[in-house]
Formats: sequence, structure tokens, C-alpha cells
Amino acid sequence: MKSILALLALAGTVGFLASCGDTEENVLGSTKPATGANGLVAFSSVLPIVQQNCKQCHSGYVDSGALAAVAKSAYGSVDDGSMPATGTLSAGQKATLLAWLDQESAVPAAPIVPITNTAGRVEFSSVLPITREKCAICHGSYTDSAKLSSSAASVQGAVESSYMPLPGPNPLTPVEKATLIAWLKQEQGL
Repeated sequence: MKSILALLALAGTVGFLASCGDTEENVLGSTKPATGANGLVAFSSVLPIVQQNCKQCHSGYVDSGALAAVAKSAYGSVDDGSMPATGTLSAGQKATLLAWLDQESAVPAAPIVPITNTAGRVEFSSVLPITREKCAICHGSYTDSAKLSSSAASVQGAVESSYMPLPGPNPLTPVEKATLIAWLKQEQGL
């Protein structure tokens, strides 16, 4: 009964404002995605939505490449309202984010390339900042290349399966993961 009364009150408010010259879109907000002249949604339209609603749980997805890599799986969660987990998106934000995720899932993702030197090898100097930031909390000794190298096979398996690092507010970015795995394989002679 209360929800029916609330719905009637909302309809009455919209009707009243519309009779005063205001549109339903101005009252309730746009339900259309923010597209450019080319009909596409630019990431610059999506970034504020992601920063405001998604960053607290998904800090690794604040660049277009990382978010585009999960576009297909994220679409369903945004569409059904299970994301964002905290708060809700306005109709316009949801439409914009869904349109961008849809458009990105149709584009083949660029390959994720590890950070290498001119010879195509990953140096430990590229791995060290990753291990210090993402691994040293639990594995302080992994800031030493010899110690990390000695357990390269098991660490590689744990990183590839996303068992490590533990889930948290600062996950490995796709490039960090590719760099770490490439170095671990390199250390095993693979």
C-alpha cells in the first residue's frame, strides 16, 4: 500500500512539474546514455561514474583498458543492479555505463603486454615495485629476486589463478599480472 501511495505521489509530482513547463526528463533525469556526435560513449563520460560508484571495490579498473577487459562480465552485473554493491546509479549513469560496456565488449581487446626491456625480457626492476606494493604485506621476502625466483613455479600458478595476491582494494592490474607472470616464467627458463 505504501509503495502504491509513493508511486502515485511521484506521478503527481511529475505531472505537476510537467504542467509547469518542466519535462519528465528534467524531473527524473535522463535515461539516455551520454554519447558523442559519433553515437559512441567516450570513456571520459564513464570515468566519473566509475570513480564515484565503483572505485571503492574495484580500484584497478579506473583506466579504460582494464575496464574494457572485463566489459562482458561487468555488463550483466550493472544491468541487473547487483553493481555497484554500495549505492545506486541514476538512470542516465546506468545507461551511459551500459552503453560503453556494450560498445567495448564488441571491440576486440588489445593484448595485455608485460613491461620488458629492449631485448624483450622482463627485468626484476620492473617486478620489484609490483612485489613491494602487492606481495610484501604477506611475503616480505619476495622483494628479493633470488627468493622469489626459487619459488617461481608455485608463485606463477598462484598468480595465474588469481589466488595471489589476496583480493583487496588494490588488485594487480592486467599489465602488472602479465609482467609478473612473464618474469616468473623467464626465471624457470620457460
